[in-house]
Amino acid sequence: MNRTEEIELLEQLEQWNSKDEYSQCIQAIEAIPEQERGYLLTVKLSRAYSNLEVLGDHGVHGTDGEVDGDLIQYAIRLLESVRTQGENDPYWNSRMGYSCLMAYRSAATAYEYAKCWLALAPDDPAAQKLVRDCEEYLEEEKALELDLKEREEIIRKETPDDVKGGICK
Repeated sequence: MNRTEEIELLEQLEQWNSKDEYSQCIQAIEAIPEQERGYLLTVKLSRAYSNLEVLGDHGVHGTDGEVDGDLIQYAIRLLESVRTQGENDPYWNSRMGYSCLMAYRSAATAYEYAKCWLALAPDDPAAQKLVRDCEEYLEEEKALELDLKEREEIIRKETPDDVKGGICK
């Protein structure tokens, strides 16, 4: 693929992405042999997979919250395959942050990528938002963990001794 063809493909990918046609992006990129894709097309493929899974073509998933861990893990593996080129790229860190947030159902890993993205692009409002979102999620996770520990303590105190031993009489 020459430079002109690559530019045209990247423009087409952006059009499909803006129209929520992620399957089209995947088909077009995967038609190119893996060894010829290069860094940017690999990152774009990862984005297409994660967007397809989380949003679906034309928003079919909407807000159902259902995420196929296998597809998101594949998107992360694609990003990992170009880590050396991407570690200092705001775009790569953004894709890693979003994918990790969906894959792990925890903001801890995503937060690290979000902070790196923000450090590389401090004026990017999307980076600022992901950092804030991760911080909020981490606070919620911490509150839920404390709440769970408090409930366990109450149950332990209120459970009769004969049940604590695992024998109900």
